[in-house]
Amino acid sequence: MDLDTYESLIQSDNAARRYLLGFCWSNHQRFCPRCRERKLYRLRDERRRCGRCGYTFHDFSLRWTNEAGLSPGQWLRLIKLFELEVGPTQAAEQMGLAYNTIYKAMCVLRRTILAHAPDAQFFFGPEAIVPQVFACGKGTADAHADRIPVFGLTGGNGDSAATLIPDMWAETVYALNLKTASQGRIVYTDRYRNYDALVFCGQSYQCHGRQHCGGVFVDSSKGFWSFAKDRFRRMNGVSPLKFPLYLK
Repeated sequence: MDLDTYESLIQSDNAARRYLLGFCWSNHQRFCPRCRERKLYRLRDERRRCGRCGYTFHDFSLRWTNEAGLSPGQWLRLIKLFELEVGPTQAAEQMGLAYNTIYKAMCVLRRTILAHAPDAQFFFGPEAIVPQVFACGKGTADAHADRIPVFGLTGGNGDSAATLIPDMWAETVYALNLKTASQGRIVYTDRYRNYDALVFCGQSYQCHGRQHCGGVFVDSSKGFWSFAKDRFRRMNGVSPLKFPLYLK
């Protein structure tokens, strides 16, 4: 989006709201977000009530934009800062909001990206392999510290993919005796099967008592690694179970 269009959208909350609603309802046709019934009753406070299940909702109910308590204009401003890779501390200062609010909202943005990934089914639902990845609070990483998810990297030239390998964990990688190296907390390997590398977020440089041997060849002048190498250095505070949000 060019800056002229962006500035026109954030001039008023109504303009920002209309823009976001364009992604929510096809041809402005509302339906119940729970049962998808189209017979609705409009209430005085601009909410609607479903004629089938009785659910009362507004335009952003049960949507990502209903989380974190931001207005439509604030969401668009945060998305722009997120696009520019501004961190939550600076973004909170720029927007005049609490750090915790901005951090939660940025988690929501990362979750929306993850939700559209081809391997999203592994992160959603009661049988999700890594359900704790969505938690914005504390205490989720330590509870499953021995279950660190591993991703396989493929592709290049702007068409890279980082795909969760559902039957592999950090301990599995070490058991394969692959060459490993690290960049901060991020551990990566040599080629494995059809993957250019395996990557996960380890506890430390010496993870589970095993020393990384180094000697892994990665061409950081092009493709995924040219984009990711500097960003990986910033991830020292990211937990293993939050890492998928940042990797995606």
